[in-house]
Parts: sequence; structure tokens; C-alpha cells
Amino acid sequence: MAFEEDLGYDPSQPPAEDYTLSATGLVSKTLSLWTRKLVQYIIIVGIVSVVLTLVSFVILATFFEIIGVLETDFISYLFSIFALPSIPEMPLIVISLAFGVVAFVINAILIGAAIKFALNDYGGLDADIGTSFSHGRTSRIIIVQLVTTLITSAVIAPSLILLGRAMEGIDISDPFNPIITPEAIQLMLMSMVLLLVGGLFVLYISVRFAPALAIVVDTDLSAIDSLKKSWEITSGNVLHVLGGQILIALVIGLLALIVGMGLTVVLFLNPYAIVLEVVITSLLFSALNLVFIAVLYRDLMSRTTTSDLPEYVL
Repeated sequence: MAFEEDLGYDPSQPPAEDYTLSATGLVSKTLSLWTRKLVQYIIIVGIVSVVLTLVSFVILATFFEIIGVLETDFISYLFSIFALPSIPEMPLIVISLAFGVVAFVINAILIGAAIKFALNDYGGLDADIGTSFSHGRTSRIIIVQLVTTLITSAVIAPSLILLGRAMEGIDISDPFNPIITPEAIQLMLMSMVLLLVGGLFVLYISVRFAPALAIVVDTDLSAIDSLKKSWEITSGNVLHVLGGQILIALVIGLLALIVGMGLTVVLFLNPYAIVLEVVITSLLFSALNLVFIAVLYRDLMSRTTTSDLPEYVL
């Protein structure tokens, strides 16, 4: 707070923001920041996200003859490619992966701009769309995302490999009398165990690295140092961060469900409804999780720099 010398509190100055929040407080503050600047977030993230969604729709419809959209985050995108009903020809894979790389870079730019805008807005600074894109942290954001992606891939890959081998021993040409070899059953059980253990590890990593992108945007730390700083400030706050992540995921899921139900009523049995649903959710809700990262970062930093604040619990 601002004080006049020998006079105490200066009422002309705005009160200092208390960034320390509970898990529910993280979500309510995120929603507050997001709703009051919704138009700006649509401009920063939503419009380009819609364009990427429509491009992915064109790729699927033209090259794979499938009505749908591809994920634009890198690891989900790769999984969606290889989860298609039939393996496409190599030129089509190259085209699709090229789009994935371009989308990955574009998203890194949007992520930095949205988090920068949210940090400025939350901190009471002048939140400007133009200056938000001049953060100059895109390369570091890409490195952070690549590191977390590689860790996730390394953990999940063994279970997927075993599952792929198990599928070779399954014959469902006759759906009423499927043939499953004992070896396939054994491999599936092993893959499920590895997937469970790996999933828990990935969840833990996602918690420890949750504020890393905001650290990159807000500081001059390198990508690796930002990951180290993220690990440091989440120490002792794992359940708090996890609680906030679960709650914001539920909120985003609920909003997407409302949109989906509305479209189902309007476009009943229309195969393009899923595309329109992704377009609308991308336009409106793409920035919501990024605002949450900014709020979470401020919360965790306040906990590490202030020792006399009350301990908030879930």
C-alpha cells in the first residue's frame, strides 16, 4: 500500500492486490478477469484459434474424408493423427504434421500474448492487445512446451507401444465372436498398468510445471530456469494447484457442455455440429486456461514472498 510520510495510509492510492487465493478463489478470480476482458481475449486468442480449427477441418475433410477437427496442441495433435481409422499415405502425414508444427508455433505466440495481457490486467497495469504480442518470449515458450511434451511422451509411450502390440493379437472381423489371444490380453493388462502409473506421473508433472509459462512471460529467466522456478514455487502447494486445475477444468468442461447441448438441440444428428461446437468453444474459451495460469502464478509467488499470510486450503 502507499503511505504518506508520518500520515499513515493514503486513501488516494488504490489498495494493493492480495494475490493469495484458495483453490476456489483461483477459479473465481480467473472468471472475473476473463469475463471483464472477454472481447480482448477473443481478439488475442479466440479468432486465430477458430482459423486453426477450420484449417484442420479442411485437412481432415479433404485428405482423410472425415468430418472433425484436429487438436492444435502438439502432443494431442500427434495422437489424433495416429488414432485415425486408417493410416494415411506418407504425403498426407507430412501435410498434416506440417500443419501441426505451424499451429504449435502460432499457439506459442498466442499463449504468450494472452498471459502477458492477463498479468498486466491483474496487476493493475495498462493491458494493451498490441503490446501483449511484443513480449519476445515465443522461443522460450516453445522450449518449455517441448520439454513438457517430451517428458509426457517418454512416460506414455511404453504403454501405447504395448497396446499397439496387443491390437495385433485381436481379430474383430466377426464382432459377435472376436478372437483375442492370451498374449494380447497379457499385453493389454500390462499397458493399462503402465498407463495408470504413467498418467499419475504426468499429472504430477503438470502440477509442478503449471506456472512455468507465466514465469517465462513475466521474467527474464530462460526456459529451463523457468521450469526450475516453477518446480520451486509449487513445492508444498501440489494439492492446492491440483485443486485449482481440477476446478477450472470442470468449469471449462461445463461451459463446453452447455454449448454442445445447445447445438445438439439445434443441429440434431448433424455431423457438422461437432465442428461448430469446437469453433464456438475455441472462440470463447481458448484464453480461459491461460488466464488461470497467470492467476495461479501470482498466487504462488505471493506465497513464497509473504510469510505472514494465512495458509489457504482447498
